[in-house]
Amino acid sequence: MLYTRPPRVEALEGDPLEAGAGDVVVPVFKSKDGSVKLEGTAARADELVGGALSGAVKAGRFKGDVGETLAAYTREGRSVVFVGVGEEGVEEHKMLENARSALAAAVKGLVEKSQEATLVLSELGNAGVEALVGALLGAYKMEAFKNEKKARLSRLLVDLPGDSIREAVAIAEGVYLARDLANAPPHEVAPPRLAERLRDLFSGLENVDVEVFDYDRLVREGFGGIVNVGRGSEEKPRLVVIRYRGGEGDPVALVGKTIVFDAGGINLKPSQSLFEMRADKAGGAAVVGATWTIARLGLKVNLVTLVPAAINVPSGSSYLPSDVIRMWDGTYVEVTNTDAEGRLVLADAIAYAAKSLAAREIIDLATLTGAAWIALGPLYAALFTRREDLAKAIEEASKKTGERVWRLPLVDEYKAMLGKKAPVGEVANAAMRAGGAICAALFLERFTHGKPWAHLDIAGPGIGSDAGPMAPKYWPQGLAPGWGVRLLVEYVRSKAGG
Repeated sequence: MLYTRPPRVEALEGDPLEAGAGDVVVPVFKSKDGSVKLEGTAARADELVGGALSGAVKAGRFKGDVGETLAAYTREGRSVVFVGVGEEGVEEHKMLENARSALAAAVKGLVEKSQEATLVLSELGNAGVEALVGALLGAYKMEAFKNEKKARLSRLLVDLPGDSIREAVAIAEGVYLARDLANAPPHEVAPPRLAERLRDLFSGLENVDVEVFDYDRLVREGFGGIVNVGRGSEEKPRLVVIRYRGGEGDPVALVGKTIVFDAGGINLKPSQSLFEMRADKAGGAAVVGATWTIARLGLKVNLVTLVPAAINVPSGSSYLPSDVIRMWDGTYVEVTNTDAEGRLVLADAIAYAAKSLAAREIIDLATLTGAAWIALGPLYAALFTRREDLAKAIEEASKKTGERVWRLPLVDEYKAMLGKKAPVGEVANAAMRAGGAICAALFLERFTHGKPWAHLDIAGPGIGSDAGPMAPKYWPQGLAPGWGVRLLVEYVRSKAGG
């Protein structure tokens, strides 16, 4: 991994109230009538803490709401943390989200004060794995660049079977990797260094190969979008192609926008917009994290992941507004705005996946447009596709993981503006402010060469730092949350059939 690893998770043998270690986290349900359910482990734990839970319920200090916590102590001084998981019997996707949120909230309260904890998850049924995922995501702390590192929760004991634990840990590792990459300072993951780190990282996994296109090769083979976007920086761009061979047939392609830092190029961004642009690599981070998890789980599918990495900064060698770029597939793109750079690196990678890698379908993730963020806010990604089967599968995966998507239209009439704004070239990289997310998606669609394709504009949740109190409890405060890793894993799992 890059910087951060999840706590170690071990299967608990025996009664968690007796055999567990450290703080014991006990979920508490609400009945449909709103009353707190004092049953099972919660009732037994309440006896051990002298009725602290039942007393708090009677006094109205604990209602069992999602993420609500109550800490109490046994006579021996052992800590028990009761956490509300909301109403029982709700729809499955709601129960999964409640479980993730509840356990994340409980663990966040322990992460800096306890070395180990025991989680009672078996009573959550099918939501147990997702509860463990939430707990692990809630434990995330990025401290690689802090001299003073606080004590961290390093060990969890859980009453789940080994297969469930391995699944949750693999998912958490992928999200941790995406968070580390998305939030890393640009100099730490400049394209040449990022490429080598990814090669080293994936070298230990079975059935995975990593190919790196260096700058000279990108120039030689005509990747005009990637080359031009990154040529203003001394740290020249790279294209990383990760191949996972887990099944039969043509691969699913995942493509992630990986602008290590986006200053806007010659169309320089205003200063207030610059700070968060380290997370303009969140799309690439998500596809890398998802690939890690898919390989760790051994899903029976062939996968190819493309990470076009560049730094978009102004200099004497930067590409210019009114330049005409010859893309990898031969399309001539007229540059109307150098800050519409993400679609240029994506277009090269998408076309390469479609024509050279025989992708059976392509999904791209990108912090692409402010328009998507303005339209949908920090919690939803914009989904674009013409394929009903793709849309349905992604929406179903979204419900399970709680990573929300909202489908927007691909309006064919808007294509006219992409041509009109390019009097010298064939198509403009940016056409109009109104409908900006749609125009960006239409631009990308041109490079799919007829392959089934879905585009996720994750400008809101990919960066995520402005979500504040609206954010899910398992998101790290003020940081990119690794959005999309779990969604992609769940989607690919549906294609792999297991």
